[in-house]
Amino acid sequence: MRWLTVAHHLPERTRLRSPMLRRDRDACGRMADTLAEVPGVTEVRVRPYTGSVLILHDGVACAVLTDAASRALGGARVLACGEPPPLVGTVPAFSSLRDRLATIAREIDHDIRRGSDGSVDLGTLATLGFAGAGALEVVATSELPMPPWFNLAWWAYRTFMTTHSAYNAPKPEPPEAARTAEAPKAAEAPKAAEAAPGP
Repeated sequence: MRWLTVAHHLPERTRLRSPMLRRDRDACGRMADTLAEVPGVTEVRVRPYTGSVLILHDGVACAVLTDAASRALGGARVLACGEPPPLVGTVPAFSSLRDRLATIAREIDHDIRRGSDGSVDLGTLATLGFAGAGALEVVATSELPMPPWFNLAWWAYRTFMTTHSAYNAPKPEPPEAARTAEAPKAAEAPKAAEAAPGP
């Protein structure tokens, strides 16, 4: 969707943002040329890597600048102040490289489980391999180095997500057969009391 927003507007400078400017030098060139022709604009700086444009001017109204910027982007919609940017309705598919790597990993895992009759899998071997490599490093260096910060951050995140998922997982309901079997037993209790001979 074509849109642009006003990041800030001051008496002598205005910054606009639009995803249409990111890594599109042609769009950035059109934006710079169009805004430079607006009376009162003294300088235009377009940054294609951030999708932003800084406009230095002599008190030009914000509406004049946004109208010119919209024309440069082929009629892009100008978002109102505080309006969140529209989201794309479709999520891009996974990359083909990701699919190929996932397929290779699944095939290796299947081969390992077939060869071991299901006693080990790829995840188990990878865990044992990392643990063994760490043990060898400790033996070779006689030191116990501190893991890098990004490893600690990742482990903390994974531990939190795993624990959170385990505690919030829905508890399985008892099987239907077990529930139906309990009902007749409860109903038989009063009948047994009625059948019991009196004193």
